[in-house]
Order: sequence, then C-alpha cells, then structure tokens
Amino acid sequence: MPNPRDQGHALLHRICLLSIIFVWFWASLDIWESLELSLITLPWNYALVAMAGLLVATFGSLQNYGTFYIKNGWQRVRESFTKANFQSALIAFFVFASYFATKDNETSRLFLGFYIVVCWPLLLGANFSLPGIFKRVIGFRGMNRESLLIGNPHSVIDLNQWMKQQSANGFSFCGVFSTSRRKSEYVPGLPDLGYFDDLENYLKENRVHQLVVLPDRLMDDWVSRVAELATQYGCRVLIYNNLSGLFDARLVFMEESGRQFFTLLNEPLESPFNQMVKRCFDLFLSIPAILILLPPSIILVKCFQSVQSPGPVFFKQERVGLAGRRFVIWKFRSMIHAQNGERDEAVQAHAGDDRIFAFGRFMRRFSIDELPQFINVLKGDMSLVGPRPYLAVHDYLFERNFKAYRVRQFVKPGVTGPAQCRGLRGEFTDPDLVSKRIEMDFNYVGNWSIWLDIEIVVRTIGQVIFPPKSAY
Repeated sequence: MPNPRDQGHALLHRICLLSIIFVWFWASLDIWESLELSLITLPWNYALVAMAGLLVATFGSLQNYGTFYIKNGWQRVRESFTKANFQSALIAFFVFASYFATKDNETSRLFLGFYIVVCWPLLLGANFSLPGIFKRVIGFRGMNRESLLIGNPHSVIDLNQWMKQQSANGFSFCGVFSTSRRKSEYVPGLPDLGYFDDLENYLKENRVHQLVVLPDRLMDDWVSRVAELATQYGCRVLIYNNLSGLFDARLVFMEESGRQFFTLLNEPLESPFNQMVKRCFDLFLSIPAILILLPPSIILVKCFQSVQSPGPVFFKQERVGLAGRRFVIWKFRSMIHAQNGERDEAVQAHAGDDRIFAFGRFMRRFSIDELPQFINVLKGDMSLVGPRPYLAVHDYLFERNFKAYRVRQFVKPGVTGPAQCRGLRGEFTDPDLVSKRIEMDFNYVGNWSIWLDIEIVVRTIGQVIFPPKSAY
C-alpha cells in the first residue's frame, strides 16, 4: 500500500498533467488563429475530452509513484516514455471520438492532430521531471525530524540504503537502541545508544519524531512498550518487515476474515468486481470479432487450405489454463494436415519449418491463425489478455526450470499477453528470454488493471501490423 506522501505526489502529478494539456490546448488555439488558419468550433468540448482521456490514462499508472525515485536515469526515461505514449494515445482516441460523435465538420482535423502530436513531448517531459520537482519544491529541506532505530541490530545494515533515501525527506537517524545485550556492528556513523531500557530517558530529553522498530525473536517482551512510549511522547512508529529478506517476492499485506496476513503476491483478479470488469472487456471485444472478423476469415482460410493443404480448417490442441486445468484451444490450421496423428505436436514451429504451408506462414506471421481463440474467450476458457497457454509437456519443463512459473496459472490464459505484445513470441530458443516472458507474466498477475489490459491490446495491434522477426 503506498504511503500518504506518495499518494499525495501522485495526485499532484495528475493535476499538473491535466493543467498542462488544458493550458496547451488554449495556447495551440491561439497559435492556430495567429496563423490565420481555419478556426475550431466547440473548443471547450475538445479541451474537456482531452482532459478526460488523460484522466483515464493516469488511473492506475501512478499507483507505484514512490518507486520512481529509486530508479536510475534510463529506467526513469523508459517509464516516462511508456506513460507518455499511453496517455497521448488515449487523448487522441477521446478527441477524435468526440469529433466524429458530434459530426463536427467545421473543426480542422489538422489542428487536432497538431495539438495531440505536441502533447506527447509535453507529457514525456512532465512525467520525467515532475517527481524530481516535487522532491525539491515540496520536499523537507531545512527540516530535521529525528528518528531512532529500536530492536534487532542485524537488521540495521539492511536499512542502510533506505535511511539514505529518507534523509532526503528530512529525517535524520540519531542512533540505535538494541534489544540484545550483545554488541553488533551498525551502519558506520550511526551511534549505539545502548540497551532498550534507556529509551524512555532518551525520549524525555530529546525531541524524536519517529521510532523505527526492527523485530526480533523476543519482540513480544518489548514491542508493546515501544508503542506505549511512542504514544506518550508523540512519536510516529514504523515496524520494519524483516520477513521480506526471506523471500524473492515482495510481501503484500492483506486481511482475511478479520485476521491480518502477509502474502507473496498481490492478486487484483481475486476481486469479483475486477473479474466482472475483465469479463465485460473480453466480451466487448470478442463478440464483435466473432461476428464480424471470424466468418470471412474462415472462408478465406478454407479457400487457401483447399488449394495448398487440404484438411480441416481448424487446429485443436489441449493446453493448460487457469489453475492447471486442461482445455482445448482453437486455431486456424497453418501446417500440413497430419493423418492419424503421427506428428509430435510438442515440437515447436521454427524458421523454415517444412510443416507450414505457404498461406499458413502468412497467417502465423500476422497472427491470423489466432483469431478462432475468440471462441475460447467466449466460452470462458481464455481471456483476451493473460499469460499465453502452453502444452502440458512444456508446462512440466518450465515448472522444473523456472521459479514461480505456476503463478501465471492464477489467472486465465490470454489470446495475447504482456510478453507477446512486446515481441517475445515464437519458439523457446533462449532460456533468458523464456525467463523474461515468465517474469512479465508474474508481474501481470500481481499488477493487473483494466488499463494494463487496454495497453496490452493496443501494443498487440502494433505487433500484428509490424510483426517481430520471431513471428514464424
């Protein structure tokens, strides 16, 4: 859960972005009129729908605002670039949807295009620079809020980097009160203030803003006393989660039937509401695809198959889906029909594969063979977006060789996924790339949002139009 400071920065970030594109709209309108070009009607309408598009784009995309500060320069540029692309795309969608919905033939489409194109570098610059500006202007320079660390001395070294980051927020660390009688090495420059029994005397004589509790095996004996002293002397309390060092994944706090727990993964799709939203999104796109795209595609594919490779129009294969359940996936057949099942279906398609007929190669390159999977989406076996489903034999191999592989089965498999929309598709030739695919699937499960699904669909359209080299 983000802390209030990061939530506040995210809200300010959103307000600044909305202000920038609103002001830029009227500035671009003045520029347009100064050039004596055709005027625009309904200016308020377009200004507001542009803001609505940006508002939709920023929901969810700023939820991990605090992590932006700890990334290096290139990572910040890449994240800002991704956000600006998505935000500009939604602004363009909202603006031109309004243009066609209002049947506004008098407004210059060139003006709307000019406005949207220049929005992109403005959003890129704002997404990159605003966090740094907030840190400097709304930061805590000049403030000195003293903090103490209390508890397990071995955990102090783990917090070294965190303490450096906190110093930028106006916190200074005065030292450590140990709950162990044994001496231990602390972070260089951090004083050893003695044993826990001396804490109350220190709080009486010094103004301390924050107590950072470092749990140990005997914390039942002293942690309640820390809470009492914090309340008595007006100190904020942070309890360090030292369990996180035992796991590769970040621990997530959750409440279950009135009890509080940590879990290894946030699962947004455990929410029935999120499940409903995702299902509506699936049906909203898959039903039109089945009614409009699939019938002519079947006729076209069958014609080419009859000439180049007679046999059934569809290829059906058992795959592993949600919770490890098996289901039958539908595709257009792109390979020469194997009589009596003499072919080993576990052998992946590769470059120059002689099993693929000419039009089948075209279908695979532009993902036309995947169109029948909208039937799987309609049946509920698959979702429009999710980790791609694999054969059971591949599932077994991946499970042995890659940690956390089964996590991808917490959600329905997808027609497209977070890896495929970024060009990671095709044959499993490089273990590092396979690991990267699985990592992307893991992140998708833990960070799902409807906006993420929309982004993946938009990216996938680009991959279909401009397929990567691995598409064969």
